[in-house]
Order: sequence, then C-alpha cells, then structure tokens
Amino acid sequence: MCGYLGGKNMYREFIIFTGIVVISLFMTIHNHNKKTMLDSENKLSLQKASLENSLMEDGTLIRLNSGVTLTKRADLIIIKDSYTTIILNKEDAQDVIAFLER
Repeated sequence: MCGYLGGKNMYREFIIFTGIVVISLFMTIHNHNKKTMLDSENKLSLQKASLENSLMEDGTLIRLNSGVTLTKRADLIIIKDSYTTIILNKEDAQDVIAFLER
C-alpha cells in the first residue's frame, strides 16, 4: 500500500493529475512566449518600415519594384536583394554605370 494516499488507484490518479497540471503549465508558458515573440517580430518590422521610409525621404534609400534596395552610406553604395548584398565604393560607381550603359 502507498500509505495515506488511499492505495494504488489514488496514487495513479494523483500522478495523472500532476501530469495534466505540468502539461497545462508548460502549454501556458509556451503560448505566452510565442505571443511575446510574435509581438517582438511585429515591432521590429514596424521599426524597419519606419526607418526605411525615413531613409527614402532623406534620399539615402531607393527601393525598386523588383525587391532590390539601394542604400547610400558615407562613401559606400549597398545593393541588396533577397539573396545577396553587394557593397561598392563611390569611385567604383562610375565604372558600374559605364558598364551598364554599354
């Protein structure tokens, strides 16, 4: 016998109840963490969009219809698409323009 718990049936019910409580607690914490992560991702995307809009107004960022962005920082020109990033010096820009005009 298991003593004060009232036998094997009571012990089994206690183990099942404890398992259910632990699983419920885990799911509650998991859902809360998931919601926090989604909120954080949404804030980050809003901040990124706001920054991009500000840079476009300043003339240091151009977004093309094909998903390519051109950014001008100090003496660098940064060309990005979803797969690659190309960084050019401003001195190299004239060579690239001459190449594209051929």
